[in-house]
Amino acid sequence: MHALPRSGRQKPTATSSSSGNLHQQAFDSSLQANIIFIVSDGRIVKANKAACKLLGYSKKELLTKNRKDIFNTAEGSFKKMIRKRKLDGSAKADLTLIKKTGKSLPCEITSVIFKDDNGIPNSILSIVDLSERLSKQKKIDAENEKLVAGNIVIAQSKSDDRNTENTNWIKSISKTSYDIIWEWDIKTDIISFGKGYENVFGYKLPGNKIAFKEWVAFFQPEESDMLENKLNKFFESGKSSWEGAYPFTYPDGTLGRVISRANIVRNDERTPVRLIGVIHDMSKMQKLENILEQEIRLKERQIVEAIVEAKEMERADIGKELHDNINQLLGASMLYLDMARKDIKNGEIYLIHSSEYTHTAIDEIRKLTRGLTTDDIKDFGLCGAIERTCRDTMQAYPVKIYCTLDETLEETMSEKFKLNTFRIFQEQLNNILKHATASDIHISLSQKPLKTFGPISRLVLFIADDGVGFDTGTKSNGIGISNIISRAELYKGEASFISAPGKGCTLIVSFPYPQN
Repeated sequence: MHALPRSGRQKPTATSSSSGNLHQQAFDSSLQANIIFIVSDGRIVKANKAACKLLGYSKKELLTKNRKDIFNTAEGSFKKMIRKRKLDGSAKADLTLIKKTGKSLPCEITSVIFKDDNGIPNSILSIVDLSERLSKQKKIDAENEKLVAGNIVIAQSKSDDRNTENTNWIKSISKTSYDIIWEWDIKTDIISFGKGYENVFGYKLPGNKIAFKEWVAFFQPEESDMLENKLNKFFESGKSSWEGAYPFTYPDGTLGRVISRANIVRNDERTPVRLIGVIHDMSKMQKLENILEQEIRLKERQIVEAIVEAKEMERADIGKELHDNINQLLGASMLYLDMARKDIKNGEIYLIHSSEYTHTAIDEIRKLTRGLTTDDIKDFGLCGAIERTCRDTMQAYPVKIYCTLDETLEETMSEKFKLNTFRIFQEQLNNILKHATASDIHISLSQKPLKTFGPISRLVLFIADDGVGFDTGTKSNGIGISNIISRAELYKGEASFISAPGKGCTLIVSFPYPQN
């Protein structure tokens, strides 16, 4: 680089504790949410500002919590992460975090084990919020990074001893963060990076150091020239802080984008001697955001397709019922009417038979239309509609149905949610009657205790039969199961089928409660 000012090395004026405070401040002010636990009992011993903000706790509150307060420790993916971390010393997993409000938050969690100064095993967790859009965080990111850079400058100006990065929990941050602390010694033209540089950017640097000229070679040529010109103007301007965003070429040839913020250290003559700041890799967050967006679009498309297919299936079922059942009944009724006209002597008997078939057809039409309208939901509520359907079903089919329904749960349900739940019940009941050859069906609607479903209360619809069952590992050709799953997901619920050939089937649908 040309025309960059040079100066001698400043003498250190502070003890290593100043640098320790530097890293404590960097930890507290990092963009990334970080929490430190004691491995043995799960107590939280350190948490930075980003973690407190993400979870909704004050630091004082969060330091009284345990990992079981912010994670569902019974979750399979959580147990899997703990096992992997125990074997490898570090692990990464997608888990559900529980905020102070009780709201679930999907996150990418990276956990690394280390020992504190007393030799006690600790673990540091880095949290990436997968539900937030990067655009909403840009202002927060900018302020936090400026604060980190400012704190680094304050501490660095008092001490030139950078070898105090031997605190284990500080070293562990480099394994879990997308933020890299960097320092450019202008006199020697050497840039020093934090130990996470290779993990984030893919290049292995000897001693995590590189000459400025070599480093800018990783940029596009026009960007490299532009960066040098901007830095020269910045040095000449006398300003104390610098910010820039630029594309970066990764080892596989792909282009990413990074953002740098730094403060400048000047000597007594106001000559620049050192640039200290933070580099943040925006590409990984953008990739996570794109993946999440694609998954959301895929789910939305699947839901729409399932609803369309369900409507077509419903129309086909109605047409079949009209043709195979009601059409035959009305045909028989007309046959007896015709016979009554031709045989006046026995006409009364034929008219009685015709009337019987007509009444039967009317009853069948009533049953058919009851499944299409929502009057039962409006008139009798969800539990009442389920009970009426079960009574009618037992009259028409050789099956016994047992209901245990908590009507008080309906007080917080919207009409749309009641109808959606009723359709799930209808779909599964229809599946049982068509395919299960069951003799007993048990149905319940209840609110499950917290210990079963974690810190959020769940509304659970339970439908079990003693029919032929099926292999849940085999893909079904029908849309009944997918339709139930899609309807559950419309209200952030989960549907699971427990079955095996000859073992009957159990459907468990759970929703966050209350649903209003």
